[in-house]
Amino acid sequence: FNVISQTCGTSTSSVFVRVYKKITIPNAFTPNNDGINDLWDIDALITYPSCLVSVFDRNGQKVYQRIGYPKPWDGTRNGAQLPAGTYYYIIDLKNNTPKLSGWVVIIR
Repeated sequence: FNVISQTCGTSTSSVFVRVYKKITIPNAFTPNNDGINDLWDIDALITYPSCLVSVFDRNGQKVYQRIGYPKPWDGTRNGAQLPAGTYYYIIDLKNNTPKLSGWVVIIR
């Protein structure tokens, strides 16, 4: 970025612009191993390697938590399938933006 003035001369400055990819969070998935919607695949979340993803059951028990999201959640807790139902999530992108929260339904 250059500015030229008739009386003050020339000034140069640099600007860094960071563009964040839009996060699209599905509100349901069907982890039944049929190859269709088996994972909670949050589009573009992999581009936030420091994000914190937490999922809770209806009683407030944490059933899933990861830093980063290199592999979508498969609806399990410690390797065991979670029952069908509504779960609640909080996603902190760790980029000084508001946390994302909502619900996701596991359909079996």
